[in-house]
Amino acid sequence: MIRSAIWRKAAGISVQGEWFCGPDCFESSLAETLAALHASAQTAVPAHRNRVPLGLTLLTRGHLSGPQLKAALDQHRATGVRLGDVVQHLGFATEEQVTSALAEQWGHPVFRLRTAASDTPVSIPTHLLELNRMLPVYYAEASKRLLIGFADGVDYRTLDALAKVLPCAPSPCIIAASEYHRRLESIITRTRGQEAVFDGESNPREMAQVIRSYAVQIKAEEMRFATCRDHLWTRLTGRRHEMDILFRLAHE
Repeated sequence: MIRSAIWRKAAGISVQGEWFCGPDCFESSLAETLAALHASAQTAVPAHRNRVPLGLTLLTRGHLSGPQLKAALDQHRATGVRLGDVVQHLGFATEEQVTSALAEQWGHPVFRLRTAASDTPVSIPTHLLELNRMLPVYYAEASKRLLIGFADGVDYRTLDALAKVLPCAPSPCIIAASEYHRRLESIITRTRGQEAVFDGESNPREMAQVIRSYAVQIKAEEMRFATCRDHLWTRLTGRRHEMDILFRLAHE
């Protein structure tokens, strides 16, 4: 009763082009949509594989010798530490060399964060930034283009999710891992409290109820959502507040 009074017709919510004037129909329709997304998430999509591995790229560039590559690969397989971090730890290659090799491997330019502005006006949940080791690094207002820097490799499924939720066009680039960690800390401090992450198992009905509750709290006027790897990402936008909600989508 109270929720219905808060959510007047004049303050309804648009869900990716579809208008809902009240919380009940919004929650019901959302539960059906989430059920379909949950079902599709049961089939894991294989990750994109590159034609030339990072180690071979470093080898052909002359940054690693054959024995060094073998030693680095052995340690990488034994520890699970990223190969780029292993070769740096062993002193075989510098971070600049690894970053440049990653850029060649993925076919995207290197972006230097040290010479860039510290903030972009477009935010992304820090949980997704950590999962994908990525950052928003530059925003061009005129073209509505957002440059996304990846510290390991480009996840194109994540870029597709960003395009569905954000009011701009994301494009990938490669950034140094040390610059990623430095910038991430400042973003986490600045955006604390603007997202809610549910890593336990939730069914579509429960997710719809949680989203409805947050939508009512911030008087959301718009909602956009997408699956990002193994998470459902929902963004609620009100006149004064923006809230990101993430649910883990379990795989059978």
